[in-house]
Amino acid sequence: MKGKVSKALLLVLVLSLAVVGVAYAEEDVTGDRIRVVGEITGVDLVASTFSLHAWSGMDLRFFATHSTRFSSSDGSVHELSDLEVGMRALVIGVERDGGLVALMVVTAKLDDVPDRVRVFGEITGAVSVGGSFSLEKRGGEVVTIQTNERTRFRSRDGLIQGLDDLEAGMVALAIAVEQEDGELLALVIAAGYKEDLPDNLRKFQGEITGVVPGQGIFTLTTREGEAITFQTSDRTHFRSRDGSVTDINDLKKGMIALVGALQTEEGTLLAVYVAAWNPANHPGVDVRAGGRIVSLGDRSFTIETRGGDRMTFSVDGSTKYRSRDGSVKGFDDLQVWMIAIVGANELGSGDLKAVWVGAGKPAAERPTLDSNRLEERPPLREVEPIT
Repeated sequence: MKGKVSKALLLVLVLSLAVVGVAYAEEDVTGDRIRVVGEITGVDLVASTFSLHAWSGMDLRFFATHSTRFSSSDGSVHELSDLEVGMRALVIGVERDGGLVALMVVTAKLDDVPDRVRVFGEITGAVSVGGSFSLEKRGGEVVTIQTNERTRFRSRDGLIQGLDDLEAGMVALAIAVEQEDGELLALVIAAGYKEDLPDNLRKFQGEITGVVPGQGIFTLTTREGEAITFQTSDRTHFRSRDGSVTDINDLKKGMIALVGALQTEEGTLLAVYVAAWNPANHPGVDVRAGGRIVSLGDRSFTIETRGGDRMTFSVDGSTKYRSRDGSVKGFDDLQVWMIAIVGANELGSGDLKAVWVGAGKPAAERPTLDSNRLEERPPLREVEPIT
């Protein structure tokens, strides 16, 4: 029985496989499942396991059961014994009894998956009817790139949702694959205005000491005591840890804010983004730690830090949760392999109780408009649990 694979799943592997004629249906996948892409490094038929080197660098071992479903680009993989070392695979799995069990395995041989290329440049035009746009690279070469219904669009302000939102003069990074006819098909396009490049932004942090919503301005007093006034516009992106700040009307005196701004020709500082929070709503903690969630208990979870240490935190009804995309609102939304930052208090027994948890998906194909390094980066190799 064939399952269904969501559009987000297609982004990492299946969308590439579709270039050689492979299609998959959609599968409903609930919260405790993980999805990882990598290369098969070993198969143990006696133990009913296979090992996978994930694109994030992790080495994982999955158990295959009688209910594990197998699929491949050429129809040659039907069971565990068909897996071969060197195959690329997308695995949907779940953690059970401390181990990882594969629910679905989608494979392709290395030669079947096109290499992805990155193209960075200035947009010189877009053709909605033909579904293509052109980029002028640094050396002056103009490249035409095709799009289709599975191409994903990204921008800092979230306003670029499709080809029609691209404008001549914008800068863009396209992650694409070369098709048989030699044309480039975009998988992901990250676009924005030149002035929004990270190198062009000035960053400020301090306390908000004045807000005039009617004029679209607010004042920030830095730690050094300098009072700086910022102008906002419809392009200013507001954010907060609890989602309560969505525009300038939500800014209040006494809030702490991080501001990224551009200096206009008139000398005014135009805020591109404003991240603000009320310090009274975020109490101090004894311990702060960050890492990847490696296991979930009844009312606890364990993270593995970058240094390899494992730390377990308990939670209760007072624990606060947050995420960039709003997908994590409570303990039940946490998933194994999510990246998490935790603020916790030490209990008398030496245990740690989480006061707040910030969690989200590991970055997969999340391009940024860093014009100095875009074309020198190695091919994408990430893990992407998908919600």
